Amino acid sequence: MYLHKTAGVAGGTVAGKPEPSVQTAASKSPQPQAAKPSASAPPAVPRSASALVAAAGLPMDKLSASIVSFARFFSLPLKPEMMAAVRRQALASSPTAQVDTAKSAATVTAPTETAADTGAKNREALSLAAAAAEGKGIELNPKGLEAFAEAIDPDWQKRQDPEGRNQRGRRHKNHHEREGENAPSKTGPVTAAGVAEMALETVEKNPLLAILNRLPGKNGQRWVVLPFSFCEHDREFRVSLRILLETDNQALNRAVRMALDIVESGKTENAETERRWLFVLESANGPAGKRPVNRLTVYLQDELSPRACSSLARELSALMEIPPGRISVKTRTESFPCESGCGDDLLRGINEAV
Repeated sequence: MYLHKTAGVAGGTVAGKPEPSVQTAASKSPQPQAAKPSASAPPAVPRSASALVAAAGLPMDKLSASIVSFARFFSLPLKPEMMAAVRRQALASSPTAQVDTAKSAATVTAPTETAADTGAKNREALSLAAAAAEGKGIELNPKGLEAFAEAIDPDWQKRQDPEGRNQRGRRHKNHHEREGENAPSKTGPVTAAGVAEMALETVEKNPLLAILNRLPGKNGQRWVVLPFSFCEHDREFRVSLRILLETDNQALNRAVRMALDIVESGKTENAETERRWLFVLESANGPAGKRPVNRLTVYLQDELSPRACSSLARELSALMEIPPGRISVKTRTESFPCESGCGDDLLRGINEAV
C-alpha cells in the first residue's frame, strides 16, 4: 500500500483499516497550567519567513520557504518537527534529483543549471505532495509520494524520462492516426464535458489518487487533484486540475480555488517547443442572491508586454464573463503559485537573509 501511516483522519479509518490512536505527551501526565498573559502584554507579531525557517532548524533556502507556504495553504501548524519531516520526505523520495545534483556538482569546467533546476523542481513537487498528505492526516511511502507528485505536477514525467515521454507521445499520436483512418474526422474543440470525462477516467484507474481525493483535510477543506493528458493538432497537453473545496451551510461542496496547470508541447521543423500555462480561479461569496465573485490570475512562462497582457485579459473576460479588472496576467516565477499564495513574501524574505 502507498499509505504508510495514518494520523488524525476524519472518521477514524483509511481504506477500511482502523486508525491507531496517537498518545501525546500531554495525555500521559498532567501539565502545569500556563500563566495568563498580562493585560499590558503587546499583541503577538507574525513571525517572518526567515524566523519560521530558522525555528524549524531548516536550511535557509527556497525549498524551506516553499514548505512553509504549503503548510499555510493547508492550514497546518507550523511545527518544526512537521516541516522537517516534510523536507525529509521530499529529499528521500527524490533519487533522480540526488543523482542529477551530484552530476551537476561534478561538472566543474562547464557547469549548467539544468540538472540542479530539475532536482529543485522535483523536490518542490514532492514537498507539496507531502504537505497535502499531512493535511489529510496520512503519510505516504516513497513510491506513493512520487505517484502523488506526478499527479500534481504535469511536467514531472518529462523531467524523469524526457526521451521516454517523447516516444510515448509519438506512439500515442500514431495510434490516433490509425484510428482516424476508419473514423470520422474530429475537428471540434475540446469541451468541458470531455475534459471532465478524461479527468475522472484517469482517477478511476489510479486507486491511490481516488482515496486521497476523498479524504478531507484537517481544516475541513478538501484538496482534489485530477491529472489527465490528450493530443490535439499534433500538440500534446499534460494537465493537472487542482481544486480546493469547502463545505457551505447547506453541506454542499463549493470550489473556493481552482488551478488548471497545463504543459503544451509539440515539434516544429526546427525544434521541439513547449509552453506552460496556469489559470487560477478564486471564488468568494457575493451578496445574498447573487453570483459568487470570481477572480482569475493567469501565470505565463514568458513575460508579456503590458499591451499584450491587457489584450489577453479582455479576451478571457469575454470568454469567462469576469470583469477585466478582476483578471491578472503575471509571469510565472514559482512552480506552484496557487498553493504558495504567500510565497512571494516568503521567498523575498529568504533571499534577503541568504
